Amino acid sequence: MSDTDDRLDQGTERRAIVLGGGGVAGIAWETGLLTGLLQHGIDLQGADVVVGTSAGSVVGVGLRAGSLDATYAALVADDAAAGATDDAAVADAAAAADAAAADADGRPVVDPAPDGAEDRDLSRTMKVIMAGVASTEGEAAARRTIGEFAREDYQRSDDAASRARIAPLLPEEGWPAGELRITAVDAESGHFTVFDRDSDADLTSAVAASCAVPGVFKPITIDGHVYMDGGMRSATNADVAADCTRILVIACSPEPPVSGMGPTLPGVVDTLRGTSEVLVVEADDESTEAFGANPLLMHTRRASAEAGRRQADLVADDVRAFWG
Repeated sequence: MSDTDDRLDQGTERRAIVLGGGGVAGIAWETGLLTGLLQHGIDLQGADVVVGTSAGSVVGVGLRAGSLDATYAALVADDAAAGATDDAAVADAAAAADAAAADADGRPVVDPAPDGAEDRDLSRTMKVIMAGVASTEGEAAARRTIGEFAREDYQRSDDAASRARIAPLLPEEGWPAGELRITAVDAESGHFTVFDRDSDADLTSAVAASCAVPGVFKPITIDGHVYMDGGMRSATNADVAADCTRILVIACSPEPPVSGMGPTLPGVVDTLRGTSEVLVVEADDESTEAFGANPLLMHTRRASAEAGRRQADLVADDVRAFWG
């Protein structure tokens, strides 16, 4: 009998949902997928633990707060005009961001940022992140190098703008009920950090940190430490749920087999399966097509949300059988 079977027999099962990064399109797709699974009667809100990285931190808050239905309705509303003027402006920057975050198949493995990228020179972001993936100097050291780039021109006064950008996406009352773990990386030490309601971080700051893509959005200071995007370690950080016996991973794209910045999903899943049951749901080809070449463009929201809702119908039986 496996360790997992022993733990289940002892009544110690803990279930987790892990939500990875994926930009504007990823937020929409994850929202559509989870909304669909909930409509199929699968009690994802009953998860003992929710882990969110970058875009997944936003969706994780929505799952915990019970606001995904309203978010999905807004995403699929007629918003053809929304983003029509900014799409052209961000297209070139978006392409650079995608290239910076792509694996060998050209699919994004870290979360690009939704707005403001047109004002950034992302060519350095591309070089710095890809150097981190290829680094052999050690994970923390690789992340420190990325953090040096992230902290260029950063001032504490930038924090107000970072919080203002994120706050409209979150509930006013702060951390929702239930265990929610939000990932970030200390941009000075390279230390990987997980925020929750018991940490020294308010919800808005924690999500802003998790979404602070270097070279795109400024990092943010929490309790004297400067933090950047949790995707600078892994797009999913699924090992954060290692204390759970049943883990559902929602991934917008595949991760490379190895990365100098930290553990990636293929290896983590192999390790987790020694003690836990794991199911990975990854965006299918039709969903990836909805993301488009630049998943940070605003016009991808509706198609991506609808693609997630459609994929939920396809995977609902498997998820139900797995989730229990």
